[in-house]
Amino acid sequence: MRNRFVILIVALVAVVVFSLVIAAQNRGAQGGQQQQGAQGNATPDNRPFKVRDLAGIWSRNSVGYGGGGTCRECGDRGFGNNVPPFTPEGQKRFDANKPSYGRALGSEDAAAHPEEHIGRRRAIPPANGTDLYQYCNPQGVSRALIYPDPVEFIVLPDRIIQNFQWTYSWRTIWTDGRQLPKEVDLPRWWGYSVGHWEGDTFVVDTVGTDDRTWVDHFGYPHSDQMHLQERYHRISYDTLELNMWIDDPKIYRGRWNADVKRFKLLPKDYIKTLDGFTGLLEDLCAPADEVDQFDRRIRDPAGGVFHDK
Repeated sequence: MRNRFVILIVALVAVVVFSLVIAAQNRGAQGGQQQQGAQGNATPDNRPFKVRDLAGIWSRNSVGYGGGGTCRECGDRGFGNNVPPFTPEGQKRFDANKPSYGRALGSEDAAAHPEEHIGRRRAIPPANGTDLYQYCNPQGVSRALIYPDPVEFIVLPDRIIQNFQWTYSWRTIWTDGRQLPKEVDLPRWWGYSVGHWEGDTFVVDTVGTDDRTWVDHFGYPHSDQMHLQERYHRISYDTLELNMWIDDPKIYRGRWNADVKRFKLLPKDYIKTLDGFTGLLEDLCAPADEVDQFDRRIRDPAGGVFHDK
């Protein structure tokens, strides 16, 4: 009897949480609609800094890390609203993807925002399986950069490593002078990335990205021919600005320039466990945890309605 009572409570909580998540997603499709929290402080930080020093933990999260939306000045979770026209192949792939993030398909909220590309107004929660990350597969470079949780830049003599808290994934940007491969015979989830400095801007070029990943949370596709460029510029002690563009003639009829994204520098001891252990959290999507901790304890008691990352 007690077990049935506990399951009922868990199911009710799951349904409430699911409703809140969907409501927040529908409200949060535009960056200007995100809540402002600890990392949305508009007060400028005038401490001195080295413009070429990118080391540290940076976050676009409104509360620093975990559970918040993006801070008000950081941009939203989409690549950009100015989407170029699709090629026939691009339109086919776009239509096949069914994201759970954004304004709900066919809703009054979606109809009230015709200025947004349709990709931001077609959410079908919960996800129906076209989002590979739903099954703990890698999310790819651009989507990882857009997600609001922290990313640590580890600067080494010949490379910069980006460690993403969300999925606890590592990406390597080579700075040893090597060139990008001219022909990629083996696409990678994280592609092939090289970086160099142009004045005060760190420029990263990536090719050879596995085409099963999405450009962002709205389900925009790309092919294995995509060329992604990121341009990082540290504009103040605590603010790192990122401009990006995509060139993928197989999917888009023109270059796609992203909306500006910004990261805020977190103090070294900002992220820590209850016993004071500092550093990024191990926010892994582990299949074992997915089945045991999420499906059995939350999704299944709730009737299977809560199955969205």
